[in-house]
Amino acid sequence: MRSPLARVTFGVAILIDVLRVFLPSLITIFGSAGSTPAELIGVYALAWFLAAFLAVPAARLVRPGLVALAGAVLLAAGRIALQVTDGGPPQLWLASVALLGGLWWLVGTAMAAPGPLLPGVVWGLAVATGLHAALDTVDLMWRGGAGPAAVVALEVAVFVALLVRGSRVDSSPSAVDASAPAPRALLTVGPAILLWNLYPGNPAHAQAADGWAPVPAALVVAMAGFLATALTARPGWTGHPVVPGIALVASAAGFAFGEATIDGVHGVAPWWTVVAQVVGALALGACLGWAATLTAAGDRPYRRGLLLATGLLLFMIFAFAYYAAYDLGVPNDYVPILVALVIAVPAALGVHRGQSVRSARPVVAALAGAVVAAVAAALVPVWRPAPVPPEPPAQGLRIAAYNIRMGFGVAGTLTLREQVEVLRELRPHVIALSEVDRAWFLNGGHDDLRLIAESLGLRMIWAPAADEVWGDALLTNLPVTSVRNHVLVRGGPTGAQALEVGLRWAGRDITVIATHLQPPAGWEPLDQVEQLADIVRSAPKPVVVAGDLNLEPGEPAWDVLMAAGLADAFADHRPFVTIPSVRDEDAQIDHILTTPGFRFVDPANPDVPHSDHRPVAVTLVPAA
Repeated sequence: MRSPLARVTFGVAILIDVLRVFLPSLITIFGSAGSTPAELIGVYALAWFLAAFLAVPAARLVRPGLVALAGAVLLAAGRIALQVTDGGPPQLWLASVALLGGLWWLVGTAMAAPGPLLPGVVWGLAVATGLHAALDTVDLMWRGGAGPAAVVALEVAVFVALLVRGSRVDSSPSAVDASAPAPRALLTVGPAILLWNLYPGNPAHAQAADGWAPVPAALVVAMAGFLATALTARPGWTGHPVVPGIALVASAAGFAFGEATIDGVHGVAPWWTVVAQVVGALALGACLGWAATLTAAGDRPYRRGLLLATGLLLFMIFAFAYYAAYDLGVPNDYVPILVALVIAVPAALGVHRGQSVRSARPVVAALAGAVVAAVAAALVPVWRPAPVPPEPPAQGLRIAAYNIRMGFGVAGTLTLREQVEVLRELRPHVIALSEVDRAWFLNGGHDDLRLIAESLGLRMIWAPAADEVWGDALLTNLPVTSVRNHVLVRGGPTGAQALEVGLRWAGRDITVIATHLQPPAGWEPLDQVEQLADIVRSAPKPVVVAGDLNLEPGEPAWDVLMAAGLADAFADHRPFVTIPSVRDEDAQIDHILTTPGFRFVDPANPDVPHSDHRPVAVTLVPAA
């Protein structure tokens, strides 16, 4: 790989690493576990992307190459520093500063040496996806010890070496770069980074699709990423720039509307959404390849910088529009389609020069990358630790419930491993999980459910709520006799559902309902909890309701559930706080409720900071 292209590749891959820390830090640290309004979070994030525009006037004062170099150094230093942070405000600030460095580096590169920028972006995205799949979607940032730190140091060292070797510090705005794409082509960079990580280059989204095993799903997505680089080098293979543009928009529509009812569960991603991911990756690569061949009317470095910064701003605007829509209760299906259009239209309209690359080398490199990515994804089961199932008590049915907060602890670090350990120590037969994220780029693109279920060696049953990869789940080692879920009426953010699972335990049938209620302010009206009460009345008895119910004993909503014949498993142990003490709250909102016929023994609510909720558990013993 040529040095300028390699430099962009490594820089973009490191920038994606930083984004996978910056974005979840917005929610878990700046967002303070949902207490900060979505609009304020958006303003904070927007400020850093607006600061990217300052790279253009800075380039007028010094050479554009110096701006790119300064940004690259800040990106590299920030990424190294992030590896040794342990959450909290330092993580948020370091991620923010490293992000700004990455944005300045991209804008400076667009002004100083734009020739390899668009192909390098696709290569960087492909490498980031390949590494993400090879690491089982748990990035090096969230892995402690000397080994991950050494890999990060090596990655950054290679990037710095490429900077030293090939940075064009002495370039000036008057120098003409014959390989520079038209300025409007660079508008596609920010939207391409967002769209790629939303779905085409997102292994976790493929792993959450129905009918796909985790390894083949990750393998296919990782391979498609590298094959996309071949179409970036040879966009002419698609015949006309309109062809990949149409394919990209069609795949984005498949992602936006790709939900189905499967085996009684509503809103699941069907198998063909993985095909949409592959098509989207290839089409995006071809679109950026065509954009790189757009004819520029003379060399216009400052305009290139402004348009690339505008594209990066679009990244944040579209990301906010997509993810804040869940909190704000507005539609977001249009967002990926609109982002695809922003990428496709500049590539399709305008005058193109011939294919910029005629050598066979880029195609060979793409095929080699696809093979390496496939092997790395296939090796994940080899190095993953063997599952260690919990050991439930011999007497009674042990039930646990845990709002896992997308797998992030109070300090804003990924704590899936710690969550697994505390659940194992609770020794449950059945676990109800809330706030399960299976692929959101906003939270780093992890499949929380699969990672927890595989570590515990338990069967997982998935129930989408907000969309196909956000919702609730049930894990168990018991035989499953039936599954269905109920879409609950709209209340608060992210939507709500009730997952009704029939289980066979000790020779008897039992129904467990896993849910995360999302009430309107003040529980007015009570429609959602009344619907849940009706589901309890009609479900085969006995019934257990478990999860984050967002209500406290004695409230009107609580009385509705008690009137449905449910009993409080923790009644004799109140107050039974379910929020970690580090948050200085005494809320009791996570519950296990049952219909009559049980005694409740060995209740537990360990005070651990691995989420913004404590896990709760209790053993149900049939009454004599």
